[in-house]
Amino acid sequence: MRAATRERELIHRWWRGQDFGVGVATGPSGLVVLDLDDHDRPPPEQALLLPGIDLTQHPDTELGRVRTGADVLELLCRVRRAGSLLEAPATLTVQTPSGGIHLWYRTGDTSRYVQGAGRLGWQVDVRAGWSTAVAPGTVTAAGRYRMVGHQDRPARLPRWVALELDRVGLRHRDAAAGPPRRVRLPRPTREHGPGDAPAYAAAALRGELEAVASARAGRNDQLNRAGFRLGQLVGAGLLEHDQVHQALTDAAEQAGIDPGEAKAQSTLRRALQAGIRSPRTIPSPGARS
Repeated sequence: MRAATRERELIHRWWRGQDFGVGVATGPSGLVVLDLDDHDRPPPEQALLLPGIDLTQHPDTELGRVRTGADVLELLCRVRRAGSLLEAPATLTVQTPSGGIHLWYRTGDTSRYVQGAGRLGWQVDVRAGWSTAVAPGTVTAAGRYRMVGHQDRPARLPRWVALELDRVGLRHRDAAAGPPRRVRLPRPTREHGPGDAPAYAAAALRGELEAVASARAGRNDQLNRAGFRLGQLVGAGLLEHDQVHQALTDAAEQAGIDPGEAKAQSTLRRALQAGIRSPRTIPSPGARS
């Protein structure tokens, strides 16, 4: 890619008697390509198949059949209860000379994701950012990259896959882009309370939601802390449980946590209940410190 050019004569000169291929710069093209390898090697320990996902919580995933990157992607689809991305694929799909598969997706953004090998799953590479993908039709010494299926254009990147890329740290964060959008705040349940209790609860709620939404590392720990602190306000009667649960779920989604992720929801439920059992006392204005 460093030698890319639009000079026709130079391109013709490069191709005369040479074994060149066509590489597509994924990031500038607004693309993400899932590169599913088919290397002849035994699978790793269970924890490394889908990093960050506890597969012991999914006993029906048939781990014994996992041998390739395609198998790992199908495993991820089952864990997330999403439709298969490989059965009658709805996007541009390319078979590589080594037996691998490239799934091409468009993101609508030229710099949103970065490349990563094995971060999403074993034998699953993500080509994005400044990475390149070999264009279908290219012939190299290893063979031809040929398009398979009926789709000849990249489809939109599925939202749940985008959340997975965010979860494993493959979403580009531009510091100049500013903080994440604010989460809509539910109203405190009390119209009147001791002192400034309702205002205190609203401020605490806003702070905790924005801390969760902007978390980039230790997101589960941040969600646990926020759930406990807001659960204390629920226990004090200042906030309503279901509204807080939904607001925290929305904030976690902004941080890249799948709203349906069982581990995150379990963390949130436990944290809220622990906080409710230890309600926070809000002193009245006349109380002495």
